[in-house]
Amino acid sequence: MGNRSSMYVLVPLLAAAVMAAPAWAAPECASYGQQLVAMEEAVEAVRSRVDYLAPPEDAVAARHLAHLALVERDNTERLGALLAACGWPRRSSEGLDAARRAWLVAQQGSDDLPFQRQVVRQLELAVLDGEASAIHLATASDRLAVKEGKPQRYGTQLHQVDGCAWDYYPLDDLARVAARRKRLGLPPLDSYKRAINEMIIKENCPLPKS
Repeated sequence: MGNRSSMYVLVPLLAAAVMAAPAWAAPECASYGQQLVAMEEAVEAVRSRVDYLAPPEDAVAARHLAHLALVERDNTERLGALLAACGWPRRSSEGLDAARRAWLVAQQGSDDLPFQRQVVRQLELAVLDGEASAIHLATASDRLAVKEGKPQRYGTQLHQVDGCAWDYYPLDDLARVAARRKRLGLPPLDSYKRAINEMIIKENCPLPKS
């Protein structure tokens, strides 16, 4: 009876995994790495011309910013199609550079929530297989949670509360967050926040008088 009940639970889970798994036979998967290189080169070529300090009325600077936004949107659309067909780039096949490039492209679409959900979903599958960075998953998951007004699962995202202090966006149950951080090899929440604040104070704030 126990085995039969277990099978009833296992079969839907396996079916869901199969449905979520990418079709690696898709033709575009063979050139996954090359496509990511092209995306990186395209955005860097435009970004190198952007003057981030130019005044708003600078028409040339405005055109370069608009061009950059267009390239970044095209990159996220291309990566989204690749994620649907191929999943997150695997370290054992596409290599670490491909995963790094995919991560950089994923950050270009930070305000595209459906795309970010797709990134998190595919990172989850790849991390389960040991084929992607768990730190990337933690960061992507928390960034999405902050955007959606949900508590962070890992505690990677902080916000400025005044000129010289940063604190966490809302967190999930602290014991669970601490356990997840420990599994990923991340420092304790207090240590991480203290390190961030010490860096901010050192760079931007006057040191307290002794």
